[in-house]
Amino acid sequence: MSEDRMPQPPDHAAPLHAVRPAVPPHPDDAAGFARVLRRRDFRFLWGAQCGSQLAQNFIQFALLVVVYDLTGLTTAVAAVAVAFTFPGVLLSAPAGVYADRHDKRSLMMLTNLLRAGLLVLIPVTQLIPFLKHQAWPLLIITFLFSSVGQIFAPAEAASIPSLVSREQIQGAMSLFMTTVIFTLLLGSVLAPICLILFGDLVPFYIAAGLFALAALSCWRISVSLRAVATGAGPQTHAFREFQDGLGILRRGPALRWGMIQLGLALIMVFTIYALGAPYLQKVLHRSPNDISIVLGPAMVGLVAMAGVLGQHLITLRRRSLSVVAFVTTGTCLVAMGVLPPVFERIGIPGLLIPAVVLLALVFGGALGAILIPAFTVLQEGTTEESRGRIFGGVFTVINASIALPLLAFGGAVDLFHSVTGVVDVFGALVITIGLSFRFVFWNRLGVLDHPGGADATSGGATSRG
Repeated sequence: MSEDRMPQPPDHAAPLHAVRPAVPPHPDDAAGFARVLRRRDFRFLWGAQCGSQLAQNFIQFALLVVVYDLTGLTTAVAAVAVAFTFPGVLLSAPAGVYADRHDKRSLMMLTNLLRAGLLVLIPVTQLIPFLKHQAWPLLIITFLFSSVGQIFAPAEAASIPSLVSREQIQGAMSLFMTTVIFTLLLGSVLAPICLILFGDLVPFYIAAGLFALAALSCWRISVSLRAVATGAGPQTHAFREFQDGLGILRRGPALRWGMIQLGLALIMVFTIYALGAPYLQKVLHRSPNDISIVLGPAMVGLVAMAGVLGQHLITLRRRSLSVVAFVTTGTCLVAMGVLPPVFERIGIPGLLIPAVVLLALVFGGALGAILIPAFTVLQEGTTEESRGRIFGGVFTVINASIALPLLAFGGAVDLFHSVTGVVDVFGALVITIGLSFRFVFWNRLGVLDHPGGADATSGGATSRG
């Protein structure tokens, strides 16, 4: 958007200027994970993601077990979850602004090393007499650990388009989403095994080592990931830059719709987490520890969809894919609520678990069809000098979205004593959202297929797609 069309107040900072252009296309810039991984620097960024994501998921499960063993209190376990998520609500947005102003490679290296050092402090506290067998030092360290991690997340996400060509962004995002799911599964499996084999302290050393390897992988990236050269852009306050980021969202319909879809998808994810245990116990008559019955197939479906989208095997436009995906996820949720009493009534309860597994698989695939294009729109519709603050806002949404389903739908189950009823209502809401996209917001959603156009500007800077 030109300056004459968008008048600025006299003290408004001029647009930031990128140090270098976007990565030029290669002759082999077709779809596929293998071709994305041919980019040397992207491989090291992906390696850093593998190490840090696995370490974080590993340590999150380990901390829940260790704190419960120390206290025997469910509230202490909830406090661990708050210590993990609360810093994200407070710090993700300013962390994104900070990432825009500094070299993302150095930030990722430093944050991984700091997280490694903080994890080593946990076993050290158990050597100090008045701290031994106390949970509160672990909660403080967890809070600091999560706070430091808020800088890594937007810096990592904002670095992807600088290391691949525009044609490869969706493949790169699909690979990153696949890695998130695999490391979540692997961390949840390895953490309890490691605790059983090696005790409560060794897992923290292992996670610290993984963070150190992630820092080494960041160090091997050969290019600067600084969005602006030192001294090249105006030195504005972080709050002003955060306001600029909000202005980018106001002037970019594609970015707004990407954020909306991402937030809705994440609410679905955490609602499944919130309802998973009571659904297993009260509907499937299984232990809450068997949560993999639902989460496992859902994650397999999401990973499969990531592979399909990464290979560009789906030719639907993004707005059409969005409608299909929301209606499909809602239908799967409604079926999960309707089928149990139906199967009981017709005398085939033994088929319920296979049916739920199949529904979870389809649900995961449809969820991936929402998450991955939403992230891709945010990558394509921003420029290098604004991407950090945009993803800071994204991760603020992610962390803030966690509390809503846990409180609302968890409270509804306790209030109405009907897990299947709550699942049905939630599924109906999701279907309604999908239908509203088709019949109310259809024309507006057309911007999802052109996120790098004139509507996705960055304070006057032209998108370099």
